[in-house]
This record gives sequence, structure tokens and C-alpha cells, in this order.
Amino acid sequence: MIGAGPIGLEAALEGARRGFDVAVYEAGRVGEHLRRFGHVGLFTPFGMNSSAAGRERLAALGKALPAEDAILTASALADRYLAPLTALPELRQAIHDRSRVTHIGREGMAKTRGVAAAGDESRSNRPFLLRVAGADGSTRIERADIVLDASGVYGTPNGTGPGGLPAPGEESLGDRADRWIPAVLAADRDRYRVPHVLLIGDGHSAATALIELEALAAERGSGVARVHWVRRDRGPGTPFAEVSDDPLPVRRALASRANAIARHAGWLEEHPGATIDGYVVGANGVRVTLRESVGASRTLDVDRVLALTGYRPDLELSRELQIHLCYASEAPMKLASAILTASLASPATSGDCLSQVSHGPETLQNPEPDFYVLGAKSYGRNPLFLLTIGHQQVQDVFALIGSPEAARAGAASLVP
Repeated sequence: MIGAGPIGLEAALEGARRGFDVAVYEAGRVGEHLRRFGHVGLFTPFGMNSSAAGRERLAALGKALPAEDAILTASALADRYLAPLTALPELRQAIHDRSRVTHIGREGMAKTRGVAAAGDESRSNRPFLLRVAGADGSTRIERADIVLDASGVYGTPNGTGPGGLPAPGEESLGDRADRWIPAVLAADRDRYRVPHVLLIGDGHSAATALIELEALAAERGSGVARVHWVRRDRGPGTPFAEVSDDPLPVRRALASRANAIARHAGWLEEHPGATIDGYVVGANGVRVTLRESVGASRTLDVDRVLALTGYRPDLELSRELQIHLCYASEAPMKLASAILTASLASPATSGDCLSQVSHGPETLQNPEPDFYVLGAKSYGRNPLFLLTIGHQQVQDVFALIGSPEAARAGAASLVP
């Protein structure tokens, strides 16, 4: 398993339960991506963010767990559920944190050999090679018969420039830019006690940032003086969709509060439809060139850039494997096609993560035998992934894999 997040650990638990020798490689800490926005409350309750199998296993060992309707922060989910999973006897020795998988290949098989679509099954008989980089700078090759990639997308932020590209000078922003929701009212408070902030983005992360920036601005003598907000121009109406009967009250409250800020905050200047044309970093801040929606250009001088423009999968990881990806979302094609078909059938609800369903084990299959993409990465750039879908994916993929004996028998049948 690649990734010791919510789905990678659930997959490891299920694999161990079935008798597989499992190994989990995590580039950072257990729950690394959750911890990057650890102070933020999740929309969904604990019961939706954990599996019945995980809860039952921990409860059997006397571990106290949150109530299923509890709303946790991202860090609390990592600390109170994911970390205890890694301490289970069957997983304790399986977790390899600070071990980044940088590339995956096949023993003795370049990408161009053994094309599965042509009926050549020779790749199935070769173990996977995982190039693993340790925290000490060392690298090593590990081998596996089956690989489940649950590495997520949160480690690969989108660019902020025109057409989804990095804007000129973006690579020079360094620590003047944040790509994840900062703890504006806690650990990152001093970083945002500055005269000018540029906020880019218009999703729930941007809504969360607006609320925290408002609280900081309200603190006499310590708030930001001005926030410039670059977002898509969705026309008249509120920037964040409000659903009156939203079954997730935390999400509904977030959108409502952020819209109120957008309507009334004197410290907020909106730039709907504007494009970032470039950054120049100086000794005292960042000069930003904006192309407004009407075509005119202007410059802004800001102290910090908060770029919340979404995330995408790291495709370098599996570049040497035979993977069929959707040309739009960069998700594995079978699943991406199923999601698109379902959205066309029910367009009214297709934009809500709660409308997502599992599309069956066959949609998780790739041309590369025994390689599966699970979790948020399976949705590619589509942001509608929900953890409950990932939990079902774990069951679906093991329905394909079966038991260790079945996996060995399948591989043996391919030996010439």
C-alpha cells in the first residue's frame, strides 16, 4: 500500500485480515495529508470517516473511539483513529513512515513490453519494483506482488496561473506562499499578521480561509489590513453554493458564513474572473500582476500568497506502468468513465460528494495487472471523492484480489 492515510490503512487492515503480508509506505507521517489542515473541522461525522471493520477491531482491544456522529478535526481523525490502527498487532510492523515511493515498475519489464491490451500476460508474472526514498536520503528497491496506490492528491497542488499553469515566477514564492489551509488563528498567526494577503481559490478551502482571516482582522491591532481575493467569476449570486436542506450542517454553515463575509467585509477586495499573470518576489514582499476579467492589467503588492486552487494526482509515480488515464480528470479511465456516465444520468445531484456511489470492482481494474488506484487519487482532479467511497473501494478491490492462495494460484497459472 502506498499512503498511510484513511484509505491506505483500511486497505492494509483488510489485507492483513485476509492473510496477506502487507507493507504500507508513507512519505511523511501517518495521516500526513490530514495533518496539513489538521485544525479544520471535517464536514462528515466520524462514522463516515471510519470503517465498521476498523471500529470493531479497535473496540475489541478496548480502544475508546469517538461517537459515530462526532465531528472531528482532521488532526483528531488522524490521532484518534488512524494512529490506533497502526498500533494494531497485525499492522504494527507493516508501517514504513518517512519512506516515499518515488517510482513503480516491473522486474525486467519496461513500460513498452507485454502490452496487456494485446493479450500478452507476461507482466502478471513479474513482481513490482518500488523505488523508496528514506528520510536520510537513501534509496532502495522493494518488491511486491500487488500494489494499491492510495497516495492521494493533496501533496500536488495545482498552479495559480493562466490555463492551470504555474504563473511566471510562481516557483520563486518559497515560504511566502501557502498551498494548504493555514492555521491562521493558531500556529500560523504571525505569518498572517501582515498588511496584505492574496487569496486565490473559490472552494470550501477558500471559504474556511475567509472565515479565519475575518477573525484575525477583528483582533484589534493584529489583523490583516487587506485581503485581495482572486476567484472564478460565477456571475451574479453568492460565491459559495448554499443548499438549504444540506444534510451536512457544517458544510451549510461554512458556505453561509463565507458568503456573508464576501458581501460585507470592508477588508476584502474581490477580483472575480481575474488571472494571475506573474509574481516577482522582492525583499519586502511579492508584486503580483493581475489580468482582470475585462482584460486590463494591474499590479498588487502583497506580503503573503494563499493559493487554494485544488490538487491533482502525482502521475510520475506510475509512469513506468501501463495505466489508462482519463484525459480530463487524470483518474483511471474505467472509474472516470463510470463517474461521468452517472453524472450525466443525474445532473441535478452530480456536483455533490454525497451523491457519489461505488461503481463496482471492475472499474478499479487497470491495464497493468494487480495495480489499483484507491482513495482520492482514484478520482484524479475530480474533488467529489468521499471517504465512504474509499472504504467501499477497499472491499471491491479485495473482491478482485481474493485470498493470498488465490493470488498465488493466479500468478502460477501464467508461468510458461
